[in-house]
Amino acid sequence: MCSMATNSSFADLSLFPATREQVVEARKRTSVQWAKGDSLEHYLQREVVLEKHGHAADGKHITWVLAPRNDPTTLDFMCSCETYRRTAVVAKRAKQVDAREVREVVAYGVASVFTPEHKRGKGYARHMMRLLHWALAHRSALPSEFPAEWGAPPDPTVLHAAGVANGQFSVLYSDVGREFYHSAGLTPGAHDGWVVKGALETSRLVADAPEAQHVPEGLSVVRLGEDDVLALYNRDAAWIKDDLSKFAGDTDSTLFSFLPDQGVGAFVFRRLVQFGEELKPSLPATHWGFAVLPHGTALKDALGQDSPLSFATWTLELKTSPRALVVSRVRADANTFPIILDQLLAVAREHKLGKVEFWYLRPELRAIANALGWKTGERPDHLSAVKWYGEEKEDELEWVYNEKYGVHKVLSLGRGADDTHLDSAGARVTTPTIDNRR
Repeated sequence: MCSMATNSSFADLSLFPATREQVVEARKRTSVQWAKGDSLEHYLQREVVLEKHGHAADGKHITWVLAPRNDPTTLDFMCSCETYRRTAVVAKRAKQVDAREVREVVAYGVASVFTPEHKRGKGYARHMMRLLHWALAHRSALPSEFPAEWGAPPDPTVLHAAGVANGQFSVLYSDVGREFYHSAGLTPGAHDGWVVKGALETSRLVADAPEAQHVPEGLSVVRLGEDDVLALYNRDAAWIKDDLSKFAGDTDSTLFSFLPDQGVGAFVFRRLVQFGEELKPSLPATHWGFAVLPHGTALKDALGQDSPLSFATWTLELKTSPRALVVSRVRADANTFPIILDQLLAVAREHKLGKVEFWYLRPELRAIANALGWKTGERPDHLSAVKWYGEEKEDELEWVYNEKYGVHKVLSLGRGADDTHLDSAGARVTTPTIDNRR
């Protein structure tokens, strides 16, 4: 087994935004693990298509490399990862007054951590993740001194040019249990990295579910295409802000949530893009959601009203067993949620899928689902984890609407990338490669 990199060798390395050549090299490296039957050409083209969408465009998406300080543009970098800059909302009850403080903040999703096989076992991936805090967070949220044994911190001028060093929090989705990313803290030996929050799943196997009931008289279930979902998410962003303001009045916790607009929510189905002749892109389905509307009401008219709609959106997991429909966003009440559950199962049957999953439900909706035969438990993988850059403690935070729409990519460690040996349950074997469901 390779020995860990020494502190002096860590001091010779730093974190840099990748050049375009390094971006391509990082994608070629990851294709070995993540192409999953696609050709290299199609794999690389998918990334080119996706990086033009709103969730990644205009500098929101950055590939980072851990590389020698004296050769930061080398293609022989140690490991790489990606971040996505996103708009989030934070709400909390103001101290000593009956008011809510609601504000938009910058936050980040972390994805695609990968170390090539010949560089594994030396602690590079963990060190890269430690340095990532120093790149993403507000300087005021970091320790007063950068660890001397790590050399100098990432260059502030470079970070400013990249539009980072301004984050309120960062999140990732781990397939390696809770400890690896928690151990990637801000200083040597610190376990103050990403903390798992709200990793629950409410699900049902399609084969065990009854056929859908008729939609009650006076209501219609309207299927939504890609443009419809984008319009719905634009409106839902405002509804989410209103929700957090209301929820904040009932708790002492600090609430936070990503917003689904600006292409963020759409990424989870757009990532399923396929390529035909002459690399023509297409999606494997036409509809990615539905809304429950009064009979005869058009979606455009409903979105113009003040009151929120009841709806569900989804993505498809077509390379898992069983294949699944994963709900990316749901908004409902006690009257509409049973209709939504029935209709989601119907959509899953149309696509010949075996399971329907929610990654988050408000407690009142979860109770309805469980009463109707759905099952809720802790997810064994895809564990949502957050690192907060602020004065609030871990137990003072609540991640609201921690749903699939906020997922960039899922991180898992297989064999190889670091000094720790973890399987998808968080225990084991040899060093990690970090994987993501494509």
